Amino acid sequence: MINELFTAITPEEAATFSHRKPFLPYQPNPVISKLPKNGTLQPIEPLKVFDNVYWMGSRAVGVLVIDTGEGFVMIDSGSNDTEAAHIAGSFARMDLNAADIRLIVISHEHFDHYGGVPYFLREVCPDAMVAISRTGWNLLQTVPTEFAFTQPRPQKADILMDDGLCMKVGNTRLLCISTPGHSAGCMSFIFNSSFHGEDLSVGVMGGSAVWPNFPEARLYENSIEYFKLYTDSAGCNAFSAVHQNEAELNKVRDHWNKGTEHPWVCRKEEFDSACLQEFRNKAQNTIYSGRMQPYMMPNGTEEGSPLPPRK
Repeated sequence: MINELFTAITPEEAATFSHRKPFLPYQPNPVISKLPKNGTLQPIEPLKVFDNVYWMGSRAVGVLVIDTGEGFVMIDSGSNDTEAAHIAGSFARMDLNAADIRLIVISHEHFDHYGGVPYFLREVCPDAMVAISRTGWNLLQTVPTEFAFTQPRPQKADILMDDGLCMKVGNTRLLCISTPGHSAGCMSFIFNSSFHGEDLSVGVMGGSAVWPNFPEARLYENSIEYFKLYTDSAGCNAFSAVHQNEAELNKVRDHWNKGTEHPWVCRKEEFDSACLQEFRNKAQNTIYSGRMQPYMMPNGTEEGSPLPPRK
């Protein structure tokens, strides 16, 4: 388990530590290409995932919310103000107070994961700390606002996550692992939870889609195997993700409502086949086809890669 393997520090300690090393200051960037359409929000009703973990969001993307007993840790933030407002309202529908969000952790520097941060800090939880990888933050200060790097962007980063950072909030330990490939600064996570009172070690792979570009696809493959070293050490026996289809989420609902098997809980010996193999398959399919799998966009349509297929 995480508690036994990794030394955890508070978010405040993590902020002090991470700011000792240099990082680029916030820099607004000009728009140089057409932005993705926001479209109409296609909301999904929030649901309980594990004893203290919730999923909230839309058909395009969601967030994972961990109740630490001393405030909430939220992984990702939605795409924009509209999606963030829906997520904030989902807290109330689950009888939770979004104002108690203590830490917003951004898995990677794409708009559908960081775009809700300005809304949450402005309207919901102004005192929440924001964590993003050091690489991801620096990239957002230099890359133009094109394709996946649109506005609104976070204007602050309290914590610059580096590989191996482990943070403790209340009864939760969140281990942050660098897994580039889907994006340069993509992070994956392992955190402790429980399921009907039994201990869980939950693994969350940070990026789902694989770019049809040989170096990135191979880097993604490598990150899966690197993440596996940590999930093996932590004895991961459950998994989740922010990108989910509604049918899969309904299987989780059915567990709590009908007592069916939970699709994201497994034995630690099964974690590789139950969780990681899906990501390996995506990488291999992209490498051999030269195309990215369809990806749900905020306008509710599935789109492929903005890049031409590899010849």
